[in-house]
Amino acid sequence: MRQTLFYLPHELLGIPVLGVGWVLGVWIAVAIGFLWFASKKQSMWTLLEEQGVVWLVAACVIAFLLPQIETRIPDGTASGWIVGLPVRGYGVMLMLGVLSAVSIALVRCKQVGVSQEAFFSLATWAVVAGLVGARLFYVVQKWNELDGDTIAAKLWTSLKVTEGGLVVYGGVIGGLIAILLWARKHRFPLLPLADSVTPAFFIGLAFGRIGCLLNGCCYGGICEQSLPAIEFPSGSPAYVDQLRSGKLLGMVTDKEPSAAEPQPIRRVLPNSWASANNVVPGERLAFVGEKQVDGMTPSEPYAHPVFEATVRIDGRRIDVASIDIPRSSLPVHPSQIYAAIGGLLLCCWTLLLAENVKKTGLVFGAGLIWYGVLRIMEEWIRVDEVGQFGTSLSIAQWVSLAAILLGVLIIARRNSVFHIAWHERARS
Repeated sequence: MRQTLFYLPHELLGIPVLGVGWVLGVWIAVAIGFLWFASKKQSMWTLLEEQGVVWLVAACVIAFLLPQIETRIPDGTASGWIVGLPVRGYGVMLMLGVLSAVSIALVRCKQVGVSQEAFFSLATWAVVAGLVGARLFYVVQKWNELDGDTIAAKLWTSLKVTEGGLVVYGGVIGGLIAILLWARKHRFPLLPLADSVTPAFFIGLAFGRIGCLLNGCCYGGICEQSLPAIEFPSGSPAYVDQLRSGKLLGMVTDKEPSAAEPQPIRRVLPNSWASANNVVPGERLAFVGEKQVDGMTPSEPYAHPVFEATVRIDGRRIDVASIDIPRSSLPVHPSQIYAAIGGLLLCCWTLLLAENVKKTGLVFGAGLIWYGVLRIMEEWIRVDEVGQFGTSLSIAQWVSLAAILLGVLIIARRNSVFHIAWHERARS
């Protein structure tokens, strides 16, 4: 896990990098140079009408928005010590995924008759709609868990896309809606487009899951067998989840404990805080609360947080010192790595399938089926989503079932015997 790869410094030679500083100056110089050269072919007024808003919005983002998301460490002053703009591992992998997906989709779409100019229009809308759909799905699903005490604070949190929080199926739905609208507007058949972008989606998925690994999200359940496993550092989502549930301290319950509904301790893990403090199975765990006591400093901006904890068992309160709390999570299944490998394999397989299957729609349908199957299996080892609609199936598994059904219907519809019979009935 490496949420922050590095920081862009706050200042360089005493001048701010962001805000009214180096980056804005370079951007203005590039804009002036571009407009000057382009004005030899078009009038300056036309260029400003067509592109002026884009350049202005980008300048405002550099001058006003980016400085607000620089990392600050409290040091007793009003603004704190400014480390700089964090470059997130998740955001970098997201960018690489988009670039890889667009590159593959460009080649594939040209093969079905989409011009390069038309493709970039399609790609822009599909990528934007995919990101919006993925984030919107996440925000709706996790609204109560978003940071912030007010609606405005939660909405601000929802804009921090590069820090994680994208739902794959939301991205698929958003992207497909954009492709459908583009196809209708340009009167282009939908299924050839869907076939063309299917391998691109899977390579984007592979990079995205590597981003999840760096970010620590989409983590697997505790791995107690002799299987591949990974440990996440303190402060990671898996670590905090295990601490709050009591598992990190050695207490295993069947359900998440709470003050309103204490849970009986089913098992006490050996060589844990619980075993060292004579906690025994059958006692009821009501609460584990954490408090951060140490973390990143100006000299160590990449340091992980250190926690103390308060445990309430059978009505008694026990304080747990930071020295008694492990600095990494219990081993968990590397679900992100499995998903990344699955995405890469599906990309290669659908590219190979496209070269050997001429009937349109089959690549898209097969991709829906096999991704749905793999996603259902992936959810079995993940523990970050609860069951929905009174079942143990997560929302992703329900959507996967729908994707599998849709894929089967597309393939059945494109099957030669069914296809011929359907046309014969239509003519009659």
